[in-house]
Amino acid sequence: MARPEKVAQVEAVKTAFNESKSVVLVDFTGLDVESITDLRRQCREAGVDFKVVKNTLAKLGLEGSGAEGLAGQFEGPTAIVAHPDTEHAGAKVIAKFAGEHEDKPAFKAGYVDGATLDLAQVTALSKLPSKEELLAQLLGGIQGPGNGLVACLQGPLRNLMSVLDQIKDQKS
Repeated sequence: MARPEKVAQVEAVKTAFNESKSVVLVDFTGLDVESITDLRRQCREAGVDFKVVKNTLAKLGLEGSGAEGLAGQFEGPTAIVAHPDTEHAGAKVIAKFAGEHEDKPAFKAGYVDGATLDLAQVTALSKLPSKEELLAQLLGGIQGPGNGLVACLQGPLRNLMSVLDQIKDQKS
């Protein structure tokens, strides 16, 4: 008979894969307790859920979620990093932390919007700018030509005003 704690962990894994926009699997081998605690704190501050679940329970939680292909990734110490709202937040937090701690933890795989990602794709996802940054870049790109046109059209008028001001100074 299943214990309630185990059933709750299986349900937490199902929820993570069904209700999150992104899930990243991470190997946290080589991190000490202090580093794991710091990583959990950074995840919590970013709104990212960091779970360590037994591999057998995680595999049970994958059933029926569409991410059954990730079952082979649950070998050794594996953490589930999930974010309900954005596709890249969990990967960015882990990549930032790994950059500060000798590339630990390491990505294993990911699951974003129903698609399974391999190691290279998760790494690329962690390097993408956020949606807000992309929108700001797009807006800057759209505004750039307009601002240049306005500056170009104002140039002759500004020069005319400068010439008239110099003529006024000479006559005074």
